[in-house]
Amino acid sequence: MQAQARGRFRAVAGLLAGAASAVLVLAAPVQAFELFGHRFFEKAADPDLSPDAQRYSVTIDTVGGDDSLHGAILDGSALWSGRDDTPPPSTAAFLARVNAEYGRIMAALYREGRYGGAVDIKVDGRDPETIAPDARLDQPAKVAIRVTPGPLFRFGQVNVVGAPPDDPATDRDFKKTTPAEIGLKAGEPARAGVVTGSEKLLVDAWRKLGHPLATILKRDTIAQHDTSTLDVTITVDPGPVATLGPLAVTGATRVDPAYAAWMTGLQPGTRYDPVALDRAQKNLRRLQVFSSQRIEEAKTLGPNGELPLTLNVAERPPRVFGGGVTYATEDGAGVEAYWQHRNLFGHAEQLRLSGAVSGVNSVDPTDFNYDLAATFTRPGVITPFTDITALLEASRDTPDTYTETAIKAKVALSHALTEQLSVSGGLAVTASRDEDTDGTDEFLLASLPFGLTYDSRDDKNDPHTGFNARFNLEPFYEASFGNLGVITDAAVAGYLPVDREGRFVLAGRLAGGSILGASVSEMPNGRLFYAGGGSSVRGYAFRSLGPEENGAVVGGLSYVEASVEARAKVTDSIGVVGFVDAGNAFASSYPDFADGVRLAVGAGVRYYTGLGPVRLDVALPVNRRSGDSRFGLYVGLGQSF
Repeated sequence: MQAQARGRFRAVAGLLAGAASAVLVLAAPVQAFELFGHRFFEKAADPDLSPDAQRYSVTIDTVGGDDSLHGAILDGSALWSGRDDTPPPSTAAFLARVNAEYGRIMAALYREGRYGGAVDIKVDGRDPETIAPDARLDQPAKVAIRVTPGPLFRFGQVNVVGAPPDDPATDRDFKKTTPAEIGLKAGEPARAGVVTGSEKLLVDAWRKLGHPLATILKRDTIAQHDTSTLDVTITVDPGPVATLGPLAVTGATRVDPAYAAWMTGLQPGTRYDPVALDRAQKNLRRLQVFSSQRIEEAKTLGPNGELPLTLNVAERPPRVFGGGVTYATEDGAGVEAYWQHRNLFGHAEQLRLSGAVSGVNSVDPTDFNYDLAATFTRPGVITPFTDITALLEASRDTPDTYTETAIKAKVALSHALTEQLSVSGGLAVTASRDEDTDGTDEFLLASLPFGLTYDSRDDKNDPHTGFNARFNLEPFYEASFGNLGVITDAAVAGYLPVDREGRFVLAGRLAGGSILGASVSEMPNGRLFYAGGGSSVRGYAFRSLGPEENGAVVGGLSYVEASVEARAKVTDSIGVVGFVDAGNAFASSYPDFADGVRLAVGAGVRYYTGLGPVRLDVALPVNRRSGDSRFGLYVGLGQSF
């Protein structure tokens, strides 16, 4: 073996069969190799690459700057960020890119508060201004950039003409809302982004006060080089107060245009409010009938101070179908499919027919779980933010300890109080037949389910910040045994990004519930509480945790669950997760922890797609019982919670 530059080496192996020989070429990084005269994995030449393409290498030296400043300069350099991309097609195009570097790097310096800097660029040791556009340069041309940042400037005198009055009522998103809070004040580093960001805050503040035409008239910045300060004067024109004008609708054909306008919740004549416009567009998105929706504001006010609006929509196909598969070693495989019509009668009415088969871990179809459901939803029945939903569902569940066949009917109203908080209430009736070790029981349960939901997650499938909480209260009457009681169930999950980019997230979940007014033997098995499974305590089989009778899990009147996950993105498409789950169900109406809790630890991999992360988790039960598996494997779409 003979050593070569850059770690390349060649291994020659002689084969004595005939006079054949094999040559293997390896490289670091490996890009191609040759075997028996054939080359493999060799990158083909780019057919679109110009024969006059000018390749280059680039070095950037920051004089007297720290790592943070140097990194900001690298981020602002197009030559640096594009050094591994397709090279410029000609010398002229290359020189144009080089000449643009001056402005890019100076802008990067301004963003860091450096206003007295200098940028010197050499191409093959020459000033690029002296190089002819058709000159022949080295391949690759050597670009050397030397940046002298200059002193750090700080804000001196700061004056805002036409600043909006303080109004805490407009600070509904709890974000920083004044220029001073983001750094526009004397003594702070004079970063250019602070000035432009302050201008946006000033305009937004006036818009929240009902001035849709607010604008920045001018910006005066004076650099005092003797004191390294930057004096700033921003002049704002708030414009007149406006009310919402008429809303025109374009692009609606299958959806009733008047209905689309009403579903925005915007009332002509009310004070202009950008928050209301934003909520209107979000309410339209949840209808699922539009592929895009945008409310455009007129550039001028009407004669009565009204701001005309136009809703531009593009409709989606009304019919859609889909499906999915899941797998867990403890729970078996599952498949589901649905067909949905998203606009039955022109008012975004949804009819969804769905079916699912789960618990497929044997060849006996009588051991599978089945579910068939028809769901009808009519948005905007009372207000634009109130929906009515009707459900008819038939199911058969066959966990290890019982078999339940049930038919359920439910009608409910849901209302979005705010973008994050919603309330629901309705009437449900369930008829079920349970078979377990104690025999067969039939139940008829009528209930009045009530629920509160709060959801401030930034992403439903892959949350990084926010909370997701629910509280359900369900008074019931069970006719077969004459029991009157209540079922409560609550859960909360929170998400905390550790780094600024959100690549490392800590997530936690806590859930619990209780049944009052009936004993375990006088409640349907499907309404009792169990723990275990992919959405509960991983590592244990679905509904395998709870109080036991004669060695069989019978379900409980209360339960507690908790999970903690540490999620880290290794690359843009791959992530890893470590987690701890704990929980159990209990015979009493309140957790007594007499049987303790079951623990599981595990790790997982996430593959991030446009639909959300594909999840693969492996969980190990810590305090495993006789008969429990040694591990559980879970596959699904989206984070576990």
